[in-house]
Amino acid sequence: MKKIIALLLTFSFVFCLGGCTNPFQKDTETEESQQPKVITSIKTEGSMKGMTLKVGVSPDMAPFTFKNKQSGEIEGFDIDLLEALSEYLGFDYVLVVEQIKDIEEDLEEKKIDCAISGISITDSRQEKFKFTDSYFENSMTLITNKNVVAESKKDIVHMKLGTEKGTSEHEYLLKYMKKYNNKIITYKNMTQVYRALEKGKIDAAIYDSTGVEYYLKNHPNSNIVVVEKNLYEEQSDYGIMCVKDFHYMDELNVAMKQIDLSGQYQEIYNKWFREETKQKE
Repeated sequence: MKKIIALLLTFSFVFCLGGCTNPFQKDTETEESQQPKVITSIKTEGSMKGMTLKVGVSPDMAPFTFKNKQSGEIEGFDIDLLEALSEYLGFDYVLVVEQIKDIEEDLEEKKIDCAISGISITDSRQEKFKFTDSYFENSMTLITNKNVVAESKKDIVHMKLGTEKGTSEHEYLLKYMKKYNNKIITYKNMTQVYRALEKGKIDAAIYDSTGVEYYLKNHPNSNIVVVEKNLYEEQSDYGIMCVKDFHYMDELNVAMKQIDLSGQYQEIYNKWFREETKQKE
């Protein structure tokens, strides 16, 4: 499957390969085609052949999407999942690499079609975008600099908290922690949050558990420690986020189910979460 990578793409033109169709447009429906749509795996496989989707990804959401410092390419769990969906459904894709806040803005303006980067399915996002079924469950973890004395989120009141702007963690801090007179400092990406926390410029941060575990695994001499896990009572579900009028959500959902049933999802999971995978820095 041919894949086109567009790093730090900011313009809104859609480049399509020969025979490419626009994912926002379909042939005019007849009365018969307006009947309830039944999607089966037989009808779904290869059903998006000839399309090129513009997919927003973050370069700082390891291990889901991140930039390999040696090759310069974007890789991670979500990239492998996207490739598997591409192979099953037959579409090509262009990666638009930018931060989560910019991804949401580009989706609203329809400069991109979808986004995948460990993106939590939240109520506020569902008002603006469509989500596929969840493909990964996660939770939020509170981390601090090791010199900070804290045993839970109750101990970080009045402290300086760092977060990546526009993320679900940012939303959580604004909703639950700002009222305790915490100073919330936003950063462009999680790499900057980690650096600030390592140097003691902020006292604590909140990030998804998988991301924290991956970072600490790859930074064994870190000054960052885990204080509290599972800050939400419910798990944080990740989904593929698409523009409101995207017409192929059923196809994506069926494809994900087939990838799971075939064992391919488990292979991707094992690659990123059960092997001694190291982030290239």
